[in-house]
Formats: sequence, structure tokens, C-alpha cells
Amino acid sequence: MKHILIILLATISVLSCKAQVPLIEKYGNITNGIYYQDTNNDLGKLQGIWLFEDNNEIFKIELIRKEQYLVTYSNISYYHDVLYGEYQYVNANNNQVVNTLNNINAYTDVSEHLIYGNYIMEATHLPVCDDCLPDERRVKVSIKDPERAYFDYNMIIRHVPAQQFGAPEHIIVRIKMADMGLYPEGEPTDDRLPLRRELILYKQ
Repeated sequence: MKHILIILLATISVLSCKAQVPLIEKYGNITNGIYYQDTNNDLGKLQGIWLFEDNNEIFKIELIRKEQYLVTYSNISYYHDVLYGEYQYVNANNNQVVNTLNNINAYTDVSEHLIYGNYIMEATHLPVCDDCLPDERRVKVSIKDPERAYFDYNMIIRHVPAQQFGAPEHIIVRIKMADMGLYPEGEPTDDRLPLRRELILYKQ
């Protein structure tokens, strides 16, 4: 009887474990019940508070990795690790455009945050990273303007370890429009975020 109980418990344990594969293998072929894990720490090393500051202009973000986030749609359910966060942006005219840093713990569903995603990019993925190492990866996430929800922005994040280029640990980010969508009639059409240039943010 004791042996049967041990076998039964072992079987239940095996069945309850989610099959784990690296997060980078998620794209193109999602499998039901799989856990796409940040095994290479591509998301984990981006966690923390990061700051760009140049005269009056400030871009400050806080990023957190959420592990085993459940996604369900149609007949498919799977888990994956994701990056989420909030940010502050003060433009060069010293006008605060966005500041939602206080919302970092505001939502039970992390997809509601202004920064969210986990797309792993190789160095050769567009836009090509000319000075990346051959095996270096970047992370692409969505970033939202809370007053321009109809705009679709992406932010590409590159992590640079401390001392690699004689500088402290930092990230290089580039924000760009993801898609050219239709603007709701009567709504503003101007971009308020720092687009189409690289910003260097240092870990705080």
C-alpha cells in the first residue's frame, strides 16, 4: 500500500509540472500547457529602476519580471515570463508628460501596465544592432501613452553590463511607432514620447 501511495504521489507531481522551454522558442509555435521561461535571464537583468537625464529632459522607468504569467485564448493556455513596468517622462521643455511610477503595484493583471511584453530579439533582428555581440539579445515591449491609447508604440531595450564599455551598468532604449493606425476623429495626433532616438538609462 505504501509503494502504491508513493507511485501515485509521484505521478500526480509529474502531471502537475508544466513543461518548460526557453522563452525565445515561444514565437511562431505556441504549444498548449507549456511554460515559456526566461531561462537566459533576458528579462531578469532588466529589472530595476533606470534613469535618463539630460538637462531638463528625464526618462525614468521601473521594470519588473512576472514569472509564470497565465495566458488563455481560444482553446490554448500557456504560461510565460513577462516584463512590465511604469515610467516618467519630462520633455526638454521641462514639462512632465507622463508619470505613472506610483502605479507599479496598482494592477493585479500585469498586462494593464503601460510597459508590457517579452519579445526576445537577436542582434540581427530589425532594427539591426551593429555593435551588439553575436550572441547578444534585446527585448521588445509595448509602451503606452496614457493620453494617446490609440497610438501603438514599441520600446526596444538593450542591456549593457557594467564595465563592458568602461561605463556603469545601463540600458539603451529606442521607442518607435509600431503601426500606423487610424486616429479617432477630434483626438490629438502628436507624439509625446521621445521617439526615433536612443536613450541611455543608468541603473539607480
